[in-house]
Order: sequence, then structure tokens, then C-alpha cells
Amino acid sequence: MRPIEPLDWDLGNVPPGIAWGGVDEAGRGAWAGPVVAACAVLDHETVRKWGHVLRAARDSKKLSPGKREGLAMELKRVLPAWSVAVVDNLAIDRENILQATLDVMRQAVKALEVRPRMLFVDGDHAPRTGLPERLLVEGDRISCVVACASILAKTHRDGLMRELDQVFPVYGFAAHKGYGTPVHQDALKAHGACPVHRLSYAPVAARQQTDAALLEGLEAEMQACDRVESLQAWVETRLRPEYGKLSLAWVETLREHYAHKLAVLARPS
Repeated sequence: MRPIEPLDWDLGNVPPGIAWGGVDEAGRGAWAGPVVAACAVLDHETVRKWGHVLRAARDSKKLSPGKREGLAMELKRVLPAWSVAVVDNLAIDRENILQATLDVMRQAVKALEVRPRMLFVDGDHAPRTGLPERLLVEGDRISCVVACASILAKTHRDGLMRELDQVFPVYGFAAHKGYGTPVHQDALKAHGACPVHRLSYAPVAARQQTDAALLEGLEAEMQACDRVESLQAWVETRLRPEYGKLSLAWVETLREHYAHKLAVLARPS
């Protein structure tokens, strides 16, 4: 028996007259860069007018890069609403990748201009968005609206990784998008981790080139901050650029001291 086309599956699983959404992520398994989520919204009028476009939507990994990019542009024009959210590697290391993924899904749903009445979620963990949710393992293969979200998330993240390739060209991010390919492994072995690597991932930690002296300097600079604004600036101008040279344990120590310092500075005088 032939599998049901994703758009037909959607139409058979939503009540008439309502808008429905789908959410998916990209980059969960990568060793570097952010995790990205997209949410797409469909309604019956859009299906009637643009069904020929929507029927091309598939799991983004099954589409060629050119086809995926072109379809993403079309979807952005025809979908009633769509959104993209990004969670960076520092948050991934702080929360763990599962929690970061659920968080970025919630952010994507919250950013929608049109709120759907129900939501199809790729995977087996509920992000708890406040909408009625239906979990779909391999949802980007089953549901058209999830496939649309998959395409939007993947193309957005690919674009971000191409930008990061310009900043950190020795790693080859434009080609492998931060995943653990042999080229990426060789680059990590030669150069250590960079500021956008995920230190909580064992293959990255195993290839780090840490700098113990750096920790002492960063700690001193943080403690010298005398305002909340300067403390926040320290994260962007000092911690983030040096992130790849720190072990995860050192980062956790700095995070604890940061939280204490922030509480002191924010306390009413």
C-alpha cells in the first residue's frame, strides 16, 4: 500500500475550518553552531490555493540544497504564518540539547503572527507550547506542515553556518554545517574548538585545546565589573570569543560566579 502523501495526511487529521501548525528543529546533532526551530502554519484556504506548492514539501534532508532553498522561498510567500527561532551553543551547553531544542520550539511557536488551533510536533518530546500538541516521530516525513517547518529550519540554519564559515574558515562549516564529519574532526584536532563549538559534546571536549591561564583572567575581569551592563558586556566581549578554549567545568564555574555577581549588582542599594 502506498504511503499517504503528507498534505493528504494533514487534511485527514485536522478538523475543517481551523488553522494548524507544525514545528521542527535543525542542528540537534551538530557539534557546532546553534539549534534552530521553525514553525509553519496552514489553513484550508491556503491548501486550496497553493496545494501544488505544498505537495512538494518533504523531509528537508531528502531534498537537494537547491530544491530546498527554492521551496523555502516559496513557502515563505504562501504560508499564512511562519517563524524561526535560534538557540546558541552556550545555551545548549547550559541546558543540554534536549531542553534547548524544546525551548527553541517554544520560541518559534510564540513568535507566530497567526496562532494555530493545534500543533504537530516532530519527535517524541512535547515542547508544551500551550497549544494542543500531537507528537509525530519522523513527523517531517508524515505531515506536510511539519515538512514545511523542517525546510524552513534547515535552510535558516544552513545560512547561519555559511556565515560562521566566513568567521572561522578553518573548520569547513559551509560544507558540513557543524556535523561531525571527518573533515570537521581533522580541523578540531588541528585547531581545537572555536567559540561556536558545543563543549558539552564529548567529541568536541576530547579535541579541545584549553588554556588554564585564560580562566584566571576571565574571572578577574568578571569580578571587576561594577554594573549589570558591564557584566553583560563581559559575556559578549570576553567570554564568548574565548569560549572554545575553556573546559565545560570551567564554564560552569564562571556561570556560577556570574550568577552571584549579577545578584549582587542587581540588588537595590
